[in-house]
Amino acid sequence: MKHVFVPYKVKPDAVETVKVIIGKFISEIKKNEPGTLFYRSFQEEDNPTSFVHIMAFSNEEAENLHKQSGYCRGFTDVLYPLCTVMPKPVSYLEIN
Repeated sequence: MKHVFVPYKVKPDAVETVKVIIGKFISEIKKNEPGTLFYRSFQEEDNPTSFVHIMAFSNEEAENLHKQSGYCRGFTDVLYPLCTVMPKPVSYLEIN
């Protein structure tokens, strides 16, 4: 199973907007992506402009479905202009 961590930072005046679009984005993922085993978003407690998304996909097909979805494109189209540090996905393989 592949896990992906995506950290990024946003402009201080964009924090509330970003939280709203994250909620809508995750709702679409839950409705449309059975191969996405989990998708969570976290806001750094001591730095509220810093976020990380953590997700796991059952296989490469599920990951590609996620990346190519219209709602993923819609999310990034709104998010990217609000970022001070762009999202940078880092993939991890679970050890066990």
